Amino acid sequence: MEYLLKGICIGLVFGVPVGAIGALTIRRTITHGTFAGLASGIGCSTADLLYAFISAFGLTLCLDFMLKYQSIISLVGGGMIIIMGVSILLKKQEVVKETAKTSQIISFFASSFVIAITNPTTIITFILAFSIFNIGCITSTVQCLGLCLGIFLGTCIWWGLIVAMIRLFRKRITGKVVVRLNYILGSIIIMLGAGVAIRVLL
Repeated sequence: MEYLLKGICIGLVFGVPVGAIGALTIRRTITHGTFAGLASGIGCSTADLLYAFISAFGLTLCLDFMLKYQSIISLVGGGMIIIMGVSILLKKQEVVKETAKTSQIISFFASSFVIAITNPTTIITFILAFSIFNIGCITSTVQCLGLCLGIFLGTCIWWGLIVAMIRLFRKRITGKVVVRLNYILGSIIIMLGAGVAIRVLL
């Protein structure tokens, strides 16, 4: 229970929704509904869960691979983010109250997961978080599972709050507002992707 609670705290502190996935989640909640937004956020949380496992279990081979090739992985992720941002800019009008189909929800989950998993520096973030929360050597699998589950729950809480807040204003959003949001969020996502690529290249 102690490690579960610490994991939730880490997820709440270090899992604040920012960046491209945060923008995508907001937009998808507005245009496709609650489940679309949650699927986008949980896709990111699932990637965080995987990285938490790698950090907590000390999977050296996987950790070394991710850090060794983090530039290439991050560059691929930055390119995907840019492409996604451009596709949003090209979308003019969308139905605000459209409900996402099952295939779309799966697609939203997968795209968020892929974007999040192409950020290997997340491992470093968790290692730092473990140090701050005084998590030393984990002596059992149960402790590790509790910690990772807590991190997953903590990040999911954030995504749930974000989606709930967007739902409060969703009915007031018109088609014209969606078009403007496409330009704003699309531009933000492109800049974030370009930032990742530039950071890698420099």
